[in-house]
Amino acid sequence: MQEIKHILVKHMEQADCDKDSPLPTSASSTTTAPTHGTEGILVSGGFGKRDEKSVELFIPETNQTCSFPDLPVARLAHTMNMVGDDLVVCGGIDDQYSPTKSCVHLSPPSTSVWTSYATMRRRRASHSAWASPSGELLMVGGDGSDEDAEIVNAGTSTGREFRLEQKTWLHCGIDAKDSVIITGGDGSERLVARYNLEGHVENLPAMNQGRSRHGCSSYLSDGTMVLIVAGGLSMNREVLSSTERMTIGSAAWTTVNALPRTLYDMASLTVGNLVYLTGGRDNYVSRSEVLVLDGEDWREVGQLKIARNEHAATMINTASLMEFCK
Repeated sequence: MQEIKHILVKHMEQADCDKDSPLPTSASSTTTAPTHGTEGILVSGGFGKRDEKSVELFIPETNQTCSFPDLPVARLAHTMNMVGDDLVVCGGIDDQYSPTKSCVHLSPPSTSVWTSYATMRRRRASHSAWASPSGELLMVGGDGSDEDAEIVNAGTSTGREFRLEQKTWLHCGIDAKDSVIITGGDGSERLVARYNLEGHVENLPAMNQGRSRHGCSSYLSDGTMVLIVAGGLSMNREVLSSTERMTIGSAAWTTVNALPRTLYDMASLTVGNLVYLTGGRDNYVSRSEVLVLDGEDWREVGQLKIARNEHAATMINTASLMEFCK
């Protein structure tokens, strides 16, 4: 029933509308090919002008954009990670409007076509994925499999899996290098928990606001990891603009300056030790803005080519994937 409700809600909403480094200034995006060796934000799929299979690159440093090869089929509520030199997309709701087990990848040097990477043991959407230093992918929760996690390698799932401490989907995951930190989600409310390839590591202080379909990431301050969560939906489905921050080792989260608008179903990541949010939706309206946490405030630094929500995003070094940029 959760899965059916989620899909129906998506179609109803879509029918209603179609502190540590300098920051770039806001400007209109261009389509000039990005500079080699620059970190970029790659986004894929989601709801856009249609059920999207498009992939695009945004370069915060230069405000440039380009298009990557389309996904084989439209996907939303999926994940995208760099695993070594492989760009890997897993799970999500596919063009048949069902959670999928498939993972596809782009792997240079290659033709500009996404090919099969692995098949997960379980169907997953609205999950999170962590690329471990060993090259294994940890898939956590999600619609269709909200009680467990599994480990995936190129070719297939390894068959290794474990139970989660609490059911969760529509949550947000933060890469902590040697582990992943799961924040909120349906079934998890205010929970913040750390997992690695062996299973549950610890619970961290609970967020002040229970939230799902939110953004999350981290940055380093004086060598210490600082966690950020922003926006999303409250447990009673109120659309949020609030932002919370917690320094690892602290006893509690603190509320900081809010987003410029209510926002949910965005993608989030860290580039150059700065936390970015891309796209999302404000009630029924898909957004194209790229926001960055600038000290204590969020500000707009660019626009995606296509307004989209429930998409995936990851940081890439354009030097290794430049051949795909058109």
